[in-house]
Amino acid sequence: MSSSTLGAMLRITENCIKADCMQDLERSASSNGPCGERDLRQVQEFFDTAKTEFTSRILAGAEVRPVQLGAGQNNTVALILQTFRWTPDYDIRNPTHPYNAAWKVFATWCAENELAPVLRKYHDARGKEHWYELTVRSALNMPASP
Repeated sequence: MSSSTLGAMLRITENCIKADCMQDLERSASSNGPCGERDLRQVQEFFDTAKTEFTSRILAGAEVRPVQLGAGQNNTVALILQTFRWTPDYDIRNPTHPYNAAWKVFATWCAENELAPVLRKYHDARGKEHWYELTVRSALNMPASP
C-alpha cells in the first residue's frame, strides 16, 4: 500500500493541471507579441511581490497588510487584468478570466502554505473610485463551506 494520501495525490494532479494552464497562458501571451509577454510578466511580478510581502510579514510576526490593486497602486496590473470590468460573479478567480492561470498559481502557493487568499473590492465614499485588496488568512481559521 502506498504511503501517499488521497489529498496528496489530488494536489499533484491539480498542480499538473494548473501548470498546463499556465503554459497555455504563456503561449497566448507569446502569440500577442512583446506587449502580451510584458503584460503577463507584470501580472506574475504582482503576485510574486505579494507572496514576498506576505511571507516577510508572517515571518516577522507582523500584521499582514493587503496589497492594493488600483486607485494609485499597481494601476498597470489593474488595467491589464481589467479590474474595471470585474463583477461579483466575474474576476480573476473565474476560470474564464484570461489571467485565471496566474491566480491559480497564487492560490496553489497559498494552499501549499496553509493560507487562504482573500480578494475584496473597496470604493471611496463618493463611489467614484474603486480598487481591490489582496491578502491572505490562515486557512485553518477560515470558516467551513456550507
